[in-house]
Amino acid sequence: MGIKSEDERIQPALHSLLLGDAEGLQAALIADPPVVTLKVEGNTLLEWTTQPGVAPPSPQVVDVLIGAGAELNRALNLAGCWNLPDLCEQLLAAGADPVARADADITPLESAAMHSSIEAADVLVTAGLHRHSLWLAAACGLLDKVKRWVSADGALLDDPGIHRPNWVDVGRPAGKPPTVEPEEILGEAFVFAALNDRRTVVDYLLGAGVHIDVRPYRNTTALHFAIQFGRLEMVRRLLERGASTALVDDIYSSDAAGWAQACDDGSERAATIRELVGAT
Repeated sequence: MGIKSEDERIQPALHSLLLGDAEGLQAALIADPPVVTLKVEGNTLLEWTTQPGVAPPSPQVVDVLIGAGAELNRALNLAGCWNLPDLCEQLLAAGADPVARADADITPLESAAMHSSIEAADVLVTAGLHRHSLWLAAACGLLDKVKRWVSADGALLDDPGIHRPNWVDVGRPAGKPPTVEPEEILGEAFVFAALNDRRTVVDYLLGAGVHIDVRPYRNTTALHFAIQFGRLEMVRRLLERGASTALVDDIYSSDAAGWAQACDDGSERAATIRELVGAT
């Protein structure tokens, strides 16, 4: 992988890191301890272990970086984003702050929820929700908490919290400012439950009267998001419950078939999703 740094001091440690060589990494950091805080293309050595295209780090490599004094909090946020549950667990155990906010004003758990990083979210949520948010509880599959917010007949029982999801935080186009309309609040919870494959929460909210084609963000449905994140069983579930494949979003101007074609990664799962939504 071609990673360049203007500071050549970092190269021995970076080389060992990319090879997964814990002993070589430790030797490089002993020889030049401040290297652990240097950045390559915006990331420290520990943060590089989270990046796509870099092999998931061994616990030994991460231990070396932690022992050398690496800053943990941004790495935890990135590990949540890129669905690295083992790294999340190791960083939390080492003292990473589960509510620290990195590049965007969101917590590691919120980042995991917005990226459909389910396994990472399951680790991060063991440290708590931290922010009183219905959408986040739904995204994490916390049905008991969702029921404290939403009655079986669809009434909001509690304030959904001030920390509403903002897709701009994860690089998507801005939507309309959030409102306090119950339909929108419940729609957010439903969409995030669906894109994170939280089936019991999806079933509960549908039973409570949430419309299956609710579109709280730029006309993007739960089905669109389930397709994007390759959640095959959720796609099946939504279609069985009557989700429309014809609705067109305001981001890509595509229906469900268009999303399935655009998100086809060549896997059997993606092929099945395409078949289900009628994508040719």
